[in-house]
Amino acid sequence: MHKFVSSKSTLAAAALSLCLLARPATCAQSWRIDEANTRIAFKIDAVGFPTTQGSFAHYSGRILIDFDRPAKSFTAFTVDSRSVNVGSPSFSDFVKSAALLNVDRYPTMSFTSTQVEKVDASTAQVTGNLTMLGVSRPLTLTVNVERDPLSKGHAVAFVATGKIARSDFGMLFGIPLIDDTLEITVKTRAVSDE
Repeated sequence: MHKFVSSKSTLAAAALSLCLLARPATCAQSWRIDEANTRIAFKIDAVGFPTTQGSFAHYSGRILIDFDRPAKSFTAFTVDSRSVNVGSPSFSDFVKSAALLNVDRYPTMSFTSTQVEKVDASTAQVTGNLTMLGVSRPLTLTVNVERDPLSKGHAVAFVATGKIARSDFGMLFGIPLIDDTLEITVKTRAVSDE
């Protein structure tokens, strides 16, 4: 599940690329993540058990977008690992333990973008560095834009998806009975400050 957090990092990066796709601005613009309209979710499979699904409740992020020069755009965000929820208090506590997220030692996870590439009018690839359990690894997310016509250009909704290998971050518990691969989905809005 630890990997999922990495996905979360995906959130900020995804917001950045989606904004680039959705608005024809002419200069760099500051955006923030709308936590009230954000869900960071993950799922992972294990032999003999149903798919485990979970989410993170607390995170923050900001985005700087240069629509004329997308390569100059930047995003960074932080996820509170302690806010993980997998459906029951006891299971959530286990996920927070040293076997998985180790929240006492690593209370947060972070993502910083390094590249944003526009694929088409509604899709982008956002690459960045995900730091989890004290380890930083590159992560690429596919971001799909969901335009918000009611915001008059001041908000962009998007969905970011990606996969993380737990072992890349030293999270070896349960492998191979518990999958090494963790899928993440981030649904959120980026809101303009201008």
